Amino acid sequence: MNNGRFDQIIQSNKSGLVTYIMSDSFRIHYNHGLAAAYDLSISTSQQLQIILIRTPEENERNNVFFQQGITGYQRFLSKFTNDVYYFEKLTDFFFKLLDKSSTVIKDRAYLSEHRIIEDQIEEYLSQKNITFTIVESNVLVPVKVASIKEEYGARTIRPRIMNKIQDFIDIIDFKSPRFFFEQKANDLLHNFIQFKLKNYDRRNDPSLSVSSELSAYLKYGFISPLEIYEQVHNSGIKNADLFIEELIVRRELAYNFVYYNRKYNDFHHMTYGWAYKTMEYHVFDTKEYLYTLNDYITFKTHDEYFNTAMKEMVHLGTMHGYMRMYWAKKIIEWSPSFEVAYKNLIYLNNYYFLDGNNPNGYAGIAWTFGKHDRAWAERPIFGKIRYMNQAGLKRKFDMDNYVIKIDKLVQFRQN
Repeated sequence: MNNGRFDQIIQSNKSGLVTYIMSDSFRIHYNHGLAAAYDLSISTSQQLQIILIRTPEENERNNVFFQQGITGYQRFLSKFTNDVYYFEKLTDFFFKLLDKSSTVIKDRAYLSEHRIIEDQIEEYLSQKNITFTIVESNVLVPVKVASIKEEYGARTIRPRIMNKIQDFIDIIDFKSPRFFFEQKANDLLHNFIQFKLKNYDRRNDPSLSVSSELSAYLKYGFISPLEIYEQVHNSGIKNADLFIEELIVRRELAYNFVYYNRKYNDFHHMTYGWAYKTMEYHVFDTKEYLYTLNDYITFKTHDEYFNTAMKEMVHLGTMHGYMRMYWAKKIIEWSPSFEVAYKNLIYLNNYYFLDGNNPNGYAGIAWTFGKHDRAWAERPIFGKIRYMNQAGLKRKFDMDNYVIKIDKLVQFRQN
């Protein structure tokens, strides 16, 4: 099983255990790493062990969300093996488990902190002469297959991905119950296809609720982008292509960004030269409003729509996609410098969003500083970087209804 989804042919050259390290795809269905490890253990009559590893995040809400998602994982994985372990960091016992292996298969890491762990595992296994294979099951087209370099934007990566999609349409399934949040994600997907997809062309309207609500589940790999693609693509419902553009092209552009740009979370290396040049030119522009991080999280700006978006973030851990763009642009506008704005955006994104600290989040923030975008007409503060304002929101959408909607959701959650 290797069409580019695995970085090498999977094989076992000596006796021992077959080990699957579940670090990015926390699910049973459409999990290529689990399937490959299970098949190898059967074909070689070697015992399978499964190791789950996930580094805790800063926000306890996110940690609770993840732990809820894998509730009962040992029971769900007992179909494959009783040797199931969970770690939050690398320990001596973790490496002792690896010592027993003839081959190890692991989900690919993309973010820096996860790649450090992956590098340590790879170095250890190399010293022990244990076969190590990396699998990509949380993107549809593997990053290195889609492109061998950091792409400029959606227009450059789109044909590369779309031309290869059919090579990676394979059903890897088991007659097995799903993880707790794996099942919840599947239910959300069915609900989205049945009731929301037909209106997805109005997805930018914050007053409406037509998003899939799957971003946090995709972040932890509770659901596969391949499974989502197949069900949406085969639905025959209008707007399927619009959703696939977001799910595959835009999302996997973000994975391309963080994989090939190891300094993706460094203000000085996350965007283009023209963007840095225009920021430098406008660094001393006069600003009508200046706000602090505390002003944002206590909803004390003059902008009702921004405050509402922050309420959704702080209380619910979510924010409408269009409002995320507006939210980030306003923080740039109200900060003493571009770098302070970037640092505050990264903090808020990673601390409050359930889907924060993932490639989409870093790429989305970089986009507000010109990444994956083009230069626009010169204007104060932003220079040639794209600008958004409150008047645009009012002109396009029913923003009063948006405020009412979020206030009701927050009140419901607090009660």
